[in-house]
Amino acid sequence: MSNIDQCRDIEELNPLCQILLNKALEEIKTAGINPLIVETYRSQMRQNYLYSIGRTVAGTKVTWTQSSIHTLRNAVDVVPQRKVNGNMTAIWKASDSETKKIISIMQKYGFEAGANWTTSPDSPHFQIKGVSKNAKSYSSTNTNSYITKMIQKALNETVDGKWGANTTKAVNKFRKQFGWKEDGKVGVQTLKKLIA
Repeated sequence: MSNIDQCRDIEELNPLCQILLNKALEEIKTAGINPLIVETYRSQMRQNYLYSIGRTVAGTKVTWTQSSIHTLRNAVDVVPQRKVNGNMTAIWKASDSETKKIISIMQKYGFEAGANWTTSPDSPHFQIKGVSKNAKSYSSTNTNSYITKMIQKALNETVDGKWGANTTKAVNKFRKQFGWKEDGKVGVQTLKKLIA
């Protein structure tokens, strides 16, 4: 695979992002929707190439930015696919009922939905913005409101999207029941248990 090829491999994403995406996909499929992973990780070279389309390279513009969360391994593009006139077809409409269900489920698992952006909405796009590219855990210093809300909801805490002392305390209480260090962090092992 070259640096400008499209990547659909979930394992190329950050490990925490992988867990959340796999859980969301499981729920999407349970809802009777056939999801198509359009793209996961994107090299900066591919991002630059996509940005050039419609600008310095002939074609219709594909992206509005050279700086994408895809390059940080924390974004994925997902659309529903179903048979249309006997052929499996990707559905690219934000108003589609299955697309709306995908958006709802992805948000439940901490993803920000591009469909909700007021500027340049992007319905297939879902991202975990504001966390370290190589994040091994979510914590008060490495989170965003979407992830925090998902964790708060899983812990049956007040859902306000602000990771304060009460959220850290709840995380530590959850970790304690498994005999894990009470460090206020939700890493791979904790996240798997939390959203099991």
